[in-house]
This record gives sequence, C-alpha cells and structure tokens, in this order.
Amino acid sequence: MNITIDSVTLYPFSIPLKMPFRISAGEIHQKDGLILEMKSAGLTGWGEVSVDKTPFYAHETVGSAIDLLTNSLVPLVIGKSFTHPDQVTEILDHYRGNNFAKAAIDAAVWDIYGQMLGEPCWKLLGGTRETVEVGPSIGIKNDHALTVDAVAKQLADGMKRIKIKVCPGLDFKFIEAVRREFPDISLMVDANNAYQFSDWQEIAQWDRFKLLMIEQPLNEHDVYFHSLLRQKIKNPLCLDESIHTMHDAQCSAALKAADIINLKVCRVGGLSNTRRIHDFCSQNGIVNWIGSRVGSGVAEAARLAAATLPNCSLPSDCVISAMYMSDDILTEPFDLKGCMVKAKTSPGLGINVNRKRLAKYASTKLELAIK
Repeated sequence: MNITIDSVTLYPFSIPLKMPFRISAGEIHQKDGLILEMKSAGLTGWGEVSVDKTPFYAHETVGSAIDLLTNSLVPLVIGKSFTHPDQVTEILDHYRGNNFAKAAIDAAVWDIYGQMLGEPCWKLLGGTRETVEVGPSIGIKNDHALTVDAVAKQLADGMKRIKIKVCPGLDFKFIEAVRREFPDISLMVDANNAYQFSDWQEIAQWDRFKLLMIEQPLNEHDVYFHSLLRQKIKNPLCLDESIHTMHDAQCSAALKAADIINLKVCRVGGLSNTRRIHDFCSQNGIVNWIGSRVGSGVAEAARLAAATLPNCSLPSDCVISAMYMSDDILTEPFDLKGCMVKAKTSPGLGINVNRKRLAKYASTKLELAIK
C-alpha cells in the first residue's frame, strides 16, 4: 500500500494566549506557527511547524519554514510514492537541519499512513501505553508567591508532576518557595540554556530540593560541560535543546552528559526520528520523556503518540498547551482527566481540524500542488 503525496497546503496562524508565557529566552503573548495539510488519495494528514515569528527559542521561524517547505522540502516528496513514513524522513535528510519544518511533513505522512492501515499512529510507532501522565510547565514569574499560586492551581486541577521555568536571579527562592509549600510533590526545573558552567555551585545548591530533574541548564552546544556539571550535582540532569539528532544523543551517551533526555518530536524532525532516538536511549540506560511547546492540538497529537513509547516513562509536557492557548483548531479536545490523557484510538493521529476556526486564525494559505 503506497502513500502518494498529491498536495500540501500551508496555513500560517496566530492565536492569542490567555496569559504570557515566559522562559529564560523570552516571552510570548500569542502563538505564531504554521499548520501543514497534506492530501493523499482522498485522505488528509496534518502536521505543525512548532516555531515562532522570531528565533528566540528555535533556530527556525514561521517565515523560514514557509520558504524551506515551499522551495526545498515539499518538492522532494510531492508526487512521490512511499510505503512507510520512514522513507519520507530519509528523503528529507537530503537537506541539512530545519527539523521543525521536516517534523510537520513527517506528522502528516504518519497521519495518512495510520488512516490507510486503519490504526492509530501510536500503535504503529511501537507505543505500549494507552494513557499518558502529563504535567504543566509554569512560566517564569516576577514574584515567587505567584509561582506558588500557579503550582497550587495545577495541583488542584489534578496534576502531579510540576515543572517551573527558572533563570539566573529567578531561581533559588522560587524553587525554595514551591518546595516549602509542597514538600512532597514531583518537582522539576527547566532553565532553557540560561546558565554557564561557572554557575555550577549555584546549581548544586538546588540538590537540597530533591528535584525530579534539572532540564537543560547550560547552552545547547555544551554537551561536554553538561557532562562535567553532572558530576558535581546530585539532582538528575536532563538534556533537551541539545538533542537535535541521533548523533547528539550518541555524544551525550558517550560523555555521560545526562541521566534523562527530553525528546521533542518537533526538534528531532518527527516521529520516525523520535522512535529511533528513543530506542537508542532505551538500549543505553537513558530515560526519556516527551516535551512540548505552546501550540495547537495538531502539534500535540504527534507528541501524544510519541509519549506512548515504552522508554518514555516520565510524565510528558504534551497536551498542556490549553493552559496558555485562548483557543484551538481541533474539533474535539484531548481526553484529559486529571493528569492522565488517553491516546487517540481512531486511525492516524486521530484528530479533526475545525476549518472554520483554522480560517479565523490563519488569514492566508499557500497551496503547493504537483507542477
């Protein structure tokens, strides 16, 4: 059974947030992104380029993704036939980098592939769990009392694992305040590259808080310095932004730079690469979990599929965008009860896009058909 890609349509979108989302790299008040719609033999697949207007977090942007998809990536696959999504990933590797753009094509192909076979993507991917534990990501606040209040609200809503964002000057007192108020919760912190290796003594002070993990404290290129930092702290160390490729994961393992690797489906180029890196980590004793970015339900669907993989044993960030997004473009929300979300059981990614809402937030569209 072949997948033949007949057409691709791009929808640049902008959806306001309920509240600002701040990390060490910057703050956003609206979610800008790019939805990809793919057609094949009457079936429709969806993907999302999980970037922003500016490269404050990812190297790619909405503008760069549109250019690359239009002029480079889509021409590689449109009109071609494939028997498995992995083949699409291999062809996209013809061009370097730009994994966020590639991930949108990958998700759409997996969506169509699942529909063709009548199976949900997560089962075809090798997932083993029907429900996934998720936890919120609390953005940086100006006052630690506000962080405590935000954590209390999430716990009241049934969440168990809490992540708080930190950066220099807005860290120790915030972690301390949360841990004092909630001494027994599963608590982790995420620095998004904010620290230098010279800050190791300050980071080591966080050992007293018995964190689930410290996520990406140093620059994404500092895998070696992460390996040194890991020797100086007791809290488990997690790499996120450092992991773009299998090679990155292999270097991390060789240097013993991390206890945990957060796999972001969008950063590694899609579900096929996520599964491959996941398998490598499993074989090398590195625990995984699936990270997220603020975005629409289209992006969340691929992350949820990946979060069912067996080595993704820690709570995921997926499907928590609703705490920030003022609206979504999916017809039906994810089945979230407390901190547990059920994987989609319908074929493919299991989502339906509300075209009226998509048109509301995407004022233009670019149609890329076979020439």
